[in-house]
Amino acid sequence: MVSSILSEKGYHAMSLTFDDMFLHTLQIDLTGNSSTLTLLCPSDHAFFSSKLYPQPPLTLLQYHLVPFKLSRDAFVSLPLGSKVETLLHGHPLVVTTLPGSEYVTLNEVRVAEWDVYNDGRLIIHGVDDFLDPAYQTLRYPWYDAEEIHAKVVGEFSWIMGKVKENWIIVLLPLLMIALLVLILISLSSCMDHCRHRDYHLVI
Repeated sequence: MVSSILSEKGYHAMSLTFDDMFLHTLQIDLTGNSSTLTLLCPSDHAFFSSKLYPQPPLTLLQYHLVPFKLSRDAFVSLPLGSKVETLLHGHPLVVTTLPGSEYVTLNEVRVAEWDVYNDGRLIIHGVDDFLDPAYQTLRYPWYDAEEIHAKVVGEFSWIMGKVKENWIIVLLPLLMIALLVLILISLSSCMDHCRHRDYHLVI
């Protein structure tokens, strides 16, 4: 049904790849109430005139998918420089709408048509051209630093969680080392004491 509507609205190129992309490649299931997506659909002109993407790779299609609902009002409310997460992990879109502009732009690409399709779970907006993941990396590189920081914090939290779950296994070797150190200290002290006693007996 979505493919048919895209074709009727003039997005023929995306309509040809939609079913295969969603159902087979990405295996996205939108039948559940909790599943919501926003697709930013490039125009036919973008498909046919692109020298960079004559056949869009999967990663590029993932970059055009936002893992939550974004209506027109939601887009309009986002200030310049806001990042919008995508299904291409670690590569967000960037809101480039200038204050007072009548058009919303992402990565300097205009959103040309709102609500090409909207059933409450999937929203499709039309965009003039492909959205390039390199735009964010070159123009807003600090978002990459935020992603790295979030990843490090997440991994540290995971490690600490495992430590808490298995604290006995973690602490047992430490306790054994501490006990061994105490035994060595005690033995050393006893040996010193014995040497002093023997010395006094000799005298």
